[in-house]
Amino acid sequence: MSNQGNSDLKTCIFVVMMVIETIFPLLVFLGIMVLISRGAFFKFSPFSSYSLQLAFCIKSLAGLVVFYLYSEYYPVRSEADTFKYFDDSYYMAKAFWEHPVDYFQMLLGIDCNTEYFNTNYFNHMSNWVRSYDNGLFNDNRLIIRLNALFRIFSSGNYHVHSLCFNLIAFIGSLQLAKVFYAVSKSKLKSYLVVFLIPSVVFWSSGVFKESILIYGLGTFLFYFYQFSIGNRSRTGIFFLLFSSGVLVVMKLYIFAAFLPVCIAFYFTRNRKKIFLSYVLLFTLFLAIGLVLDALVPRYSFIHLIVDKQRDFINLSKFFEVNSAFQMEYLQPTLFSLLTAAPAALLNVFTKPWLSEVNSFLFIPPLIENLFVISLAIFCLIWRKKISDKQLKFVFLCFSFTLIVYLVIGLTTPITGALVRYKIPALPFLWMALLILIDTQKFPKGLKNHKTYQWVNSFL
Repeated sequence: MSNQGNSDLKTCIFVVMMVIETIFPLLVFLGIMVLISRGAFFKFSPFSSYSLQLAFCIKSLAGLVVFYLYSEYYPVRSEADTFKYFDDSYYMAKAFWEHPVDYFQMLLGIDCNTEYFNTNYFNHMSNWVRSYDNGLFNDNRLIIRLNALFRIFSSGNYHVHSLCFNLIAFIGSLQLAKVFYAVSKSKLKSYLVVFLIPSVVFWSSGVFKESILIYGLGTFLFYFYQFSIGNRSRTGIFFLLFSSGVLVVMKLYIFAAFLPVCIAFYFTRNRKKIFLSYVLLFTLFLAIGLVLDALVPRYSFIHLIVDKQRDFINLSKFFEVNSAFQMEYLQPTLFSLLTAAPAALLNVFTKPWLSEVNSFLFIPPLIENLFVISLAIFCLIWRKKISDKQLKFVFLCFSFTLIVYLVIGLTTPITGALVRYKIPALPFLWMALLILIDTQKFPKGLKNHKTYQWVNSFL
């Protein structure tokens, strides 16, 4: 065969591969759209199929944006969050075809901490072992294992993985929206805070840890809320325990923040003095934490926060991160944490500041912060009298946000990381503020506008 013939054959093969690479994710996307329109899980929600399909389209588009940005600005794939776990999963997934027993041992974590597995699989991965070890669960491995599972049918197509992660996050988001609607009775507010906050959409779209985190958070809240109102079943208890496990493995501090808040919500459901009850319960939780601090110093929440901050500061200095800011090292005492708390909360609530916007990626979170400040002002001007049920849920939302923001603010000296790490709390903060706003005081022209009425009917 001539050189020209070989060249034509290679070109033909390349074109065919490109077509397959494009068509396969498109078919997966269309399959998910059909599932959203016909699946019982999606039908039994307060939102129309069209509005849910639109929300997933937005997530899918955000996933493509994630792919483009990380392809353009992270030339080293092992340093790009959305690629590094996906790439590492290749070494585990290939064992499915060559050594199936090895594959399932690694996938399930059964007797795989041996030199054999290290030599043949784990040593080839960049992120199986974290650069630092604080004695907690290694969430990298869950994401690698999940990607290895998807590789069995994805043919190693990143966009198929992105769609799968998007679907997982979307299910958790919908669970979250169901609870928000049950409390607020507003489709528009619930849809807005769950599906349309830009930073939440961006960081929960694509092959990110946050996609799994949002699933765990939404599923836990949904089944906990069902449990608290008396709708208890074996299925509900199973998913409550399962989502708890997901949160513990993915982000223990999120679970540690959410569990006491949910317990406080449950025990105040039939009480009138909500604020006093929350203060007493959180004082009790703090006392238990201090006792554990004395008995088991290795898992002391104070030492964990201090160690996490030290690691983060050292990391920011080593890599000379552009968005890093000055932060004093904490001391392993409760007094040191309390002293640093006001500045920590201010940073999380307000950053990025206008003077720190050195990338267009900081513009959406800057606008979000301004919007939250505006909502807080509107709450003071147009505050409405809410039911006891709503008030208790507002306490849950504010308490969870405060704890998460406090932990993040105490440990994170990088503005870009602050923006990313606070996304699990953002829907709760926005929902609490929107519940407090009396929409009846909006200008009549806005409420009667055709666009406003169409949006409500569309949702």
